[in-house]
Amino acid sequence: MSDVRHWVLVVQNDAAFRDGVLIPGLQNAGFDAVGVGTAIDAYRCMLSRDFSLFVLDAGMRDAHGSTMAGRLRAVTDAGIVVIAERRRRKSEQIRSLNDGADAYLAKPIDIDALAATLRSLLRRLKTSGASRSASKHASDWRLGTAGWDLISPGGAKVQLNQPERLLMAALAAAPGKTVAREAILSLLARDAKNFDRHRLEMLVHRLRRKVLSTAGEPLPLKAVRGVGYALLP
Repeated sequence: MSDVRHWVLVVQNDAAFRDGVLIPGLQNAGFDAVGVGTAIDAYRCMLSRDFSLFVLDAGMRDAHGSTMAGRLRAVTDAGIVVIAERRRRKSEQIRSLNDGADAYLAKPIDIDALAATLRSLLRRLKTSGASRSASKHASDWRLGTAGWDLISPGGAKVQLNQPERLLMAALAAAPGKTVAREAILSLLARDAKNFDRHRLEMLVHRLRRKVLSTAGEPLPLKAVRGVGYALLP
C-alpha cells in the first residue's frame, strides 16, 4: 500500500460478519476500514470522510446493494464491491454490475481475494480517474469529487453545507427522476416522521437562491407537488 490513505466503508447488515471478519481482515491487509449497518448511516458517514472504496451488502435492510451502488456511482468515482449470499440469482449479479458496482463477490468471502480486488480497483482509480472526470457531460449540473461543491454547466462552483449536500446527493443519484420527500427526509433526520417538512422547503428555497447568486444561473430543481423533488437534466 502507498502512503496515501484509502478509506474503505463496509456497509453490511450482519454486525458479526462486518465487525468480526470484514473490517479486521481489511485492516490487517493494510486498509483503513470502518463499517455501518444501513445505507442511511453510510450516507451520513460520507459527510465526515472521503472514501476510496465501498464494500456493500447485497441484502441491506433499507436499500438493495445494487441500488446503493447506483446512487454512489452517480456521485463518486470510488471503487464499489457488492457482497452477496451464494444462493442469490445470477440476475442480481448482473443488475449490481450494470447499476454501478465494479465487482460482485459471493460468500463465503476470502479476505485475501477481497483485498486483492480492492487493490485492483485502486489501480484503476489511479490510472483512469482523470479520464472518468473528463467524460462527464459539460451540460449537466454535478457534484464535485468530494461532494461539497455543486458544479454548474458553466463550471461555477457552489459550496454546499451538510443538508444541501445530502439533498443534492439524493437528487443527483436519480437524474430526471422524482425523489420522494420521505426518502430525502430520512437522510436529513433520523426521525423523518417528526421532521418539520417546512424545513425541507426552506432548504430548497435557500439552495436555489444561493445557486442563482453564486453561479449566475438557476438550479433546475423541480418540486413535484405531493411527491418530492427532481433534478432536471
